[in-house]
Amino acid sequence: MAGIEEKTWHPADILHPSPSRLRSYAIVILNQPLNLPFSVYQNLWSNSSYNIAADGGANRVFTLNKSNSSEEDLPLTTVIGDLDSLLPEAHGYWSSRNVPIIHDEDQYSTDFMKAVNHIRGKQDKGLDIVVLGGLGGRVDQGMSVLHQLYTYQKELGYPDGKMFLLSTEAVTFVLKSGRHRIKAMAKYGEDGLGAGLGKHVGIIPLKEPSVITTEGLEWDVKNWQTEFGGQMSTSNHVKKDWVMIETTKDVLFTIDLDVPFGQSSD
Repeated sequence: MAGIEEKTWHPADILHPSPSRLRSYAIVILNQPLNLPFSVYQNLWSNSSYNIAADGGANRVFTLNKSNSSEEDLPLTTVIGDLDSLLPEAHGYWSSRNVPIIHDEDQYSTDFMKAVNHIRGKQDKGLDIVVLGGLGGRVDQGMSVLHQLYTYQKELGYPDGKMFLLSTEAVTFVLKSGRHRIKAMAKYGEDGLGAGLGKHVGIIPLKEPSVITTEGLEWDVKNWQTEFGGQMSTSNHVKKDWVMIETTKDVLFTIDLDVPFGQSSD
């Protein structure tokens, strides 16, 4: 892969409490529970320029706002979808705050797709997107989100912006074919209110087999073929501050979170 530019990643930056240090991004909220500490969501919102709920995702932010003790609610810029999951009380809550609620009946796109397409039609090209939820519910819906995470980033260099899938347990993103340098050890919030990255890593092939080489993991590999039905790198452990990955084809990279509550597993 001579001549291919190395891509640098700082996935924990989306959790950083000081937004002035970071590049802004948009947030898409899917219809999954928001179970991270409220302070983590406050950091996410303070770093974002656009917050859009995909249908039932508006229920989740509504519930989060109602259940937290902070005087500062998390705002939405827009709600979009076929609205079959939007609860009346959530609809009234966001309407009273003059949040546009867009009814999109297109049956050939998911609510997630409608939200991403809306952002890309409204915002500058290249804006990164953080997707909240998507994993932890129905398997088919989770696979659909992973599929769309890939299809929205088909071009080398991420000209339309990077996309991060943030669940309660992990942050996941697509590594295009080439070389990648990932800041894998990062923790923000010395007061215990912040969050950072954990130690568990997975590298999952997407549409086709890939040959990967890694450095900085407990079980590094060199020129190692990975594919569904064959070998797959899961439950690996971060051992160095920076993890280096070279891949011949596109793969998913996932790393778990280290958050104030709960204990990590071995």
